Amino acid sequence: MTTELIRQIEEMAANAWPAAINQAVDGWRLRYSYGVTQRANSVLPHATGGVALDEKLVLVEEFYARRGTRARYQISPASQPAELDAALEGRGYSKIDLTSVQTATLASIQDKAEIESDYSIRVRPTLEKQWFDTYCLVHGHTGVKADMRRETFQRIGPPHGFAYLRLDGQIVGVGLAVVERGWLGIFSMATLPNAQRRGVASALLGAMAAWGQQQGATQAYLQVHAENEPALKLYEKLGFSTLYQYYYREK
Repeated sequence: MTTELIRQIEEMAANAWPAAINQAVDGWRLRYSYGVTQRANSVLPHATGGVALDEKLVLVEEFYARRGTRARYQISPASQPAELDAALEGRGYSKIDLTSVQTATLASIQDKAEIESDYSIRVRPTLEKQWFDTYCLVHGHTGVKADMRRETFQRIGPPHGFAYLRLDGQIVGVGLAVVERGWLGIFSMATLPNAQRRGVASALLGAMAAWGQQQGATQAYLQVHAENEPALKLYEKLGFSTLYQYYYREK
């Protein structure tokens, strides 16, 4: 594991889930998306320049204060400078939401994924109403939260595909695949309650891995909460393992 690889994956993940507002501050990326999702409303601190750390921390707090929200940092082994995490703790920032970033080869995912014969799976390049409605229904997103997520999906810059799984003519599972620099990022997995524990997520991952290979990718990454045991077990079966973890520091 190298810091450069971690930094690359963190950067690709940020590109795959783009914030509405991005402000560069001496190598850091300040992200804001009207409070919807932590990733898109946090600082990605991946470089350091000539501005003193204390001054940068104040600039960050002012950036989020102007928008009526609390300052938040996404902290990984690639965060810079090395003393950032301790400095945030000293300023009263709480540590929350430990997340594992896992990786696997696309060949492993396809080899181990099980796709039932009655499953119909498609990966399409544009966001369609049925995909979005299914995603929001599973995760309970309505109103402004749903609107902000729709805009996030529409902002994605790298090549991407929206995966649908149909059973008996109904969409029961969806996922988002984003390709950049030979990597397939997997996001926004959702399965309807009546279709859970039937291999829907595994089948979707297998189909997205095949699509990713067609786009020139060879490896995949995803982000999963460290306490999400069902998801961790599924990903382990498909060949995923944890490369590193990140968490948030929140004011």
